[in-house]
Amino acid sequence: MATTRIILAAAALGPFLLAACTPTDPSDASDTAAVAPTFDVEPAPAQSPAGTWHGEREGVQFYPSGENLAYDRPASTIHPDLTRHSQKMVPGVYQVAENVYLAYGYALTSPAMIVGDDGVIIVDPTEDVTTSRVAFAELRKFSDLPVKAVIYSHWHIDHYAGVAAFTTQEAIDRGDVEIIAHRDFLANMIRNSTGGTGPIIAARVDYSLGTLLDPGPEGVINGGLGPQFIVQDPTLFAPTILIDDVLETTIAGVRMEIRWLPSEAPDEIAVWLPDLEVLHTVEILQGESFPNLHTVRGTRYRDMELWFQAIDVMRELYPAKYTVASHGRPISGYDEVAETLTAYRDAIQYVYDQSLRFINKGFLPDDLVKAVQLPEHLSSHPWLGDFYGGVPHSVRQVYYGALGWFLGDPTFLAPKHPSVSSERYVELMGGRDAVYRAAADAARAGDHQWAAELATHLIRNNNADQEARDLKAEALRQIGYTHTNNNWRNWYLTSAEELAGTIDFSRRLDVQAPDMLRAFPTANLIDGFRYRLKAEEVLDVHMTMGFRFPDTGEELGLEIRRGIVQFYERMPDSPDVVMEMDRATLDGLITGELDMGGKTGVHPETPQDKLGALFDSGAARLTTGTPQAFARFFSYFEPISSDPIPITIN
Repeated sequence: MATTRIILAAAALGPFLLAACTPTDPSDASDTAAVAPTFDVEPAPAQSPAGTWHGEREGVQFYPSGENLAYDRPASTIHPDLTRHSQKMVPGVYQVAENVYLAYGYALTSPAMIVGDDGVIIVDPTEDVTTSRVAFAELRKFSDLPVKAVIYSHWHIDHYAGVAAFTTQEAIDRGDVEIIAHRDFLANMIRNSTGGTGPIIAARVDYSLGTLLDPGPEGVINGGLGPQFIVQDPTLFAPTILIDDVLETTIAGVRMEIRWLPSEAPDEIAVWLPDLEVLHTVEILQGESFPNLHTVRGTRYRDMELWFQAIDVMRELYPAKYTVASHGRPISGYDEVAETLTAYRDAIQYVYDQSLRFINKGFLPDDLVKAVQLPEHLSSHPWLGDFYGGVPHSVRQVYYGALGWFLGDPTFLAPKHPSVSSERYVELMGGRDAVYRAAADAARAGDHQWAAELATHLIRNNNADQEARDLKAEALRQIGYTHTNNNWRNWYLTSAEELAGTIDFSRRLDVQAPDMLRAFPTANLIDGFRYRLKAEEVLDVHMTMGFRFPDTGEELGLEIRRGIVQFYERMPDSPDVVMEMDRATLDGLITGELDMGGKTGVHPETPQDKLGALFDSGAARLTTGTPQAFARFFSYFEPISSDPIPITIN
């Protein structure tokens, strides 16, 4: 990922920018001009070299190390609150209650190291191996004892993918290291990577976390929950200990209670250290920001009641003097911990309850944005800033979670396709040039939201209308500069680059890294074919294939049946084709690491050709059926595409 700080020029539509203005509240975005910002550029207070955190000074020490990886300098295109948020992210190690160390400011996630008698326990590796190695090197200044266990708090990539910096598969196989996670960890992770919505979620993560932007005043400022989010070399080792509800255990002489608390993720587990009075809240407290009760990148519905109830469990069961978290700095002091947990859960309940209150009056999602806003005592809390999660997009999700997509007006049960509506709107407004002039006038007047909405109709009519795309791109930039919320800012700015045609897609998030795929159960890899079936081609097809893996003893199957494919965790009855290969061969085939030129000298491109080369080399065999039947079966599935997925121009 490029690290050069590039200042993106706004020359194309420079005349449309205003000389002075103020940022708008996102809750007013539907009917208030989003005007170009010129924030006062004043020196912000420098970070104390001793570090800062919430609560008492007792029991916490900060050891700074290195330069801030967040963009922490004021600029006219950065909201001052966002600059101040970056300035919290000076990297270093927080020592909490003598034996707990938090490596803060090296990645989106801050890995914790708990030092025991004869080893250490790691909670939440970062999002990749490179950043985890840097963080671990800093932690190693405080203990060189061997790693005895790694805890994945939940399935999100920034909580496990750096694991190879802390241990090896060989150490795990020997029993020297345990990997601890919830029982649904792998299933959730696979569903959102190679299976289900994995490809589209990965594309949308790039937009929300700004991975396709350069750092700087016109780009990404920080990761909201940490200074940056960079995934270069993700890894995964499968869990060896699975948590159902609660696990009371002692590792390296450290007593701990690990409890399942579904909240930000359905498989979230928190860690309580009773002898140290330290509670690791993992991502139940989602950094020093209002929580992502819904994430704009997309996710399954997050149950907000379960979330604030999870915090209540921690408040009632764990009398903590200190908290550490996977995002954010420590909290010190019984009163400060209790007050922060209370404020955090109150903010979640407030948004949820008040949304339902107004939903029951007939309010629609746009109405909720105006009606439900945090009271001042919560919005001003140091752990509830508008940097990652946000009330405006959360209240919309309450509506959709409670009632679904239909807003009640039957006009929109079967509406015109947006492209058809836009074509007619443009015609009614006097044609393409008239609409463009109106959009340009809106931009000159500082109403960038209206400019973007008008330009969208032109782009729907003609995706190649670069003049309209450039106009919309600049409008989105100007809106993005007004926001403190990183997910919103990054999305506006990345969409602008998509419209301008300047995105470097080589920096996309890869959710199918080799080390991750090797850790997946074979059944999940085969089951993943379901999402690539070309159903329209098999409405009259009935065909079954079996898979046999001698090295693991597994037998699995797929049955194509008139538009669907059913997965079997056994050999199907009377299969048309049976293929036999080792699991290691399948891993190499999927990751592209297997040399399939082999004896034939072929360099295959398609999945069918790759498997054909495997047969020629003897690495795979058909024990039932013909090569023609095999080729026919796989021809019904789309190959995994490496093409970028359009997000804004769609």
